[in-house]
Amino acid sequence: MVRPEYSSPPEFFYNEDEAKKYIRNSRIREIQSQMTERAIELLVLPDTPCLLLDIGCGSGLSGMTLNEFDHFWIGIDISIHMIKKKNSKINIFCK
Repeated sequence: MVRPEYSSPPEFFYNEDEAKKYIRNSRIREIQSQMTERAIELLVLPDTPCLLLDIGCGSGLSGMTLNEFDHFWIGIDISIHMIKKKNSKINIFCK
């Protein structure tokens, strides 16, 4: 099976409608939070806040968990629609 990003441009699979579905799905939000917590555990970060890079940040679901752990983060994503669906507590800068 070919991954969607390899068969068409990102705008086709990561459009505004898909972004809405992604952030409204409570199961996705919960899984993303659990995966982020596990990643933090595996990174064995120091007890002080760290600056982390979230490649493929989407709407910032992982970033919200990073915030809860007092870390700072920078997120990038291929889909402007996902970034625009971010939580109101997250600042974005688009170019």
